[in-house]
Amino acid sequence: MGAALLAATGLRGGAIFEARPRGESNELHVLVDRLRGRESLLLLDNCEHLIDAVAHLVAALLPRCPGLSVLATSREPLAVDGEALVPLGPLTLPGPDDDVEQARRTEAVRLFTERAAAVRPGFEVDEATLPDVRQVVRALDGMPLALELAAARLRTLSLPELADGLSDRFRLLTTGSRTALPRHRTLRAVIAWSWDLLGEHERTVAERVSILPGGVTAASATALCAGTAVPAADVPELLAGLVDRSLLQLAPAPGRYRMLETLREYGTDRLAGADTLGTVRDVAADHFTALMARHDTQLRGPGQPVALRVISAEYDNTLAALRRRCDTGDAPGALAHALDLTWYWQMLGRTSEAAHWLGEALAVPGGGPTPERECAHAIYLLNRGATRPGTAAVEAADDRAGILELADRLIAYPELPGPYGALAALPLAFLQAERTQGEKTTPAITERLADGDDVWLAGLARMFGAQFAEHAGELDRTRADVEAALACFRQVGGRWGQAEALPMRARLRQYDGDLDGALADLREARSLAAGFGSLSLADEVFGDLRWIDLHMRSGDTDLVIGMMDSARERALRSQSPEILLLVDAWEAGFRVGLGDLDRARELLDTAERDLPDGIPFPGDHARTLIGTARASFRLRTGDQPGARKALATAYTAALRTRDLPILAVVAVHTAVLADAQALHHQAAVRLGAASRLRGTHDHTDPQVRDLTRNGRDALGAESFAAAYEEGWGLDRATAATEVDPARMSGDQRMH
Repeated sequence: MGAALLAATGLRGGAIFEARPRGESNELHVLVDRLRGRESLLLLDNCEHLIDAVAHLVAALLPRCPGLSVLATSREPLAVDGEALVPLGPLTLPGPDDDVEQARRTEAVRLFTERAAAVRPGFEVDEATLPDVRQVVRALDGMPLALELAAARLRTLSLPELADGLSDRFRLLTTGSRTALPRHRTLRAVIAWSWDLLGEHERTVAERVSILPGGVTAASATALCAGTAVPAADVPELLAGLVDRSLLQLAPAPGRYRMLETLREYGTDRLAGADTLGTVRDVAADHFTALMARHDTQLRGPGQPVALRVISAEYDNTLAALRRRCDTGDAPGALAHALDLTWYWQMLGRTSEAAHWLGEALAVPGGGPTPERECAHAIYLLNRGATRPGTAAVEAADDRAGILELADRLIAYPELPGPYGALAALPLAFLQAERTQGEKTTPAITERLADGDDVWLAGLARMFGAQFAEHAGELDRTRADVEAALACFRQVGGRWGQAEALPMRARLRQYDGDLDGALADLREARSLAAGFGSLSLADEVFGDLRWIDLHMRSGDTDLVIGMMDSARERALRSQSPEILLLVDAWEAGFRVGLGDLDRARELLDTAERDLPDGIPFPGDHARTLIGTARASFRLRTGDQPGARKALATAYTAALRTRDLPILAVVAVHTAVLADAQALHHQAAVRLGAASRLRGTHDHTDPQVRDLTRNGRDALGAESFAAAYEEGWGLDRATAATEVDPARMSGDQRMH
């Protein structure tokens, strides 16, 4: 080592060497003589292949040469006294949403562009080339040498061909500079150079953890190395050594490591070459299946925050395990694994992922008819229906028919298979009950679960019962079930359940006129959900709309404008057309109230254009809200016939929802139209009928307040109260008929 350094500094062959033996100690004396007493910088590049020799030399030089500084590059530290580490990670990469200017400023794109222009003059990143450039630099993890090799291939390949070919990056990136060292001429050689420097145990760990797409912990690495020569107690130290050698990186979460995709591909190639890849993947599948099953049970109790964090951290690895079950034809294993994920998907609102992976598990041949399979099929159909708003009406009808057929079979089982049985059976029971005409009744499955021994499932059943009762306009039962659900979830420490039930109680408090109490419930719900990260963007948007409604009732106009902007930003990020429709409808109604008719018209035109045809849910809810907002807009512009037409559309859609509070919204708007036509008695009756449909009065609603004031002024307090009581005293079926816009008449006594 000393001889090489002397040669590099130009001292080799001088007279001083001719007078002394060339031993290592003699060379060290020469170096010390030349470097002592002067300010010097010694640059040592690529030290990893001689790491011990370099470390000993530097440790000997530094104490003897106070003016000497050493800058060493290596894949691992020298581990000498006074060493200061400056980790050099991959070059910065463009984000998935970066525009051209943002991408150009990233280090990886700058290097690739510079090298590409050298072989293809005029090459630059623009709108046309950005997608392929982004794909290339991200696929290569921002590794400088890999980017240089990729750019060199542009001599013979087009940019799209290069981007497509990186699925086999080791074959593609094989042509480097003829003057480069052999280990720098191909991407495979670059990585092999580092791999060959590993010890046997380090190599085993690196290769086995390379199969994990979601990063690695000491526990998962230990599980993957079981049955090998690697001692379990050594795994944490070996992982730290791989970090030192730049083959693993520290992940943001404590105790987690990640491997660059290019290194992962090399490691899996090594396993495949040794004919052990399938075996290691099976071991990983067993480990993550067991981990998922263990933490799934904790989702429904005080361990929920920890369980959610663990599952979220290991989510990609868990899906890889599920994919392995599917690919190997393990139908029971795939189904069990997917079912263990259903409550995680439910809590985080991941309906599209639930539909996809349950569909994959159900498609594995060999699964016989079992209650578990029926549950999986039901949850699959429910989630698929929630993620296909643009599905043709006939397909949606087929899905609904299949769901109802499943409901008849599933609910007949004397025992439900696990917590996912409740997740399937409860919504199915309510869909089944909606087929009946007349008054809704609580499904028997709800009572069975509510009276069972599982407190968490009892809370879930009560929460579903509360939703069902609210839709039926039965507010006393809603109130009782909400309080019972909250008590159950608080008893077992179920934060998700509390976060779901509190907004329901907030609505009840809103009806009671307790706006401060309602806001307090919404704050607690959001705090609980944010505390363990189970708010999906959709949940956040719905939460925003509830806050907006409360602040509109309080007259906080400026605050509402800012909150509408926040809700719209979240709706756009959710990439959910139906959620954006709801935000458009809410904001349109708000803008009409402000007199901002241009913005209201723009929102309504957009919403009506984007409204899906033939889809019962959520299309009819959105159609109802858009129709009432359009009616308000037309009333403000003096178009009463147009307002009635819009309300007729909203009324028809609201009837299809079988959601009486939604029908009550239409009823209030028909009362507004009657009031505008000076039909004050009809307006009061319709206002009372709206309260009957809702199941309670709603005196904090600005429209209700205005109608009440106008009615009392026009009819007198006693006559208004009598007309209101006339509507309030109707049964629900008659009230639903009473508020039909087609029944409006100039005869004040007709209703």
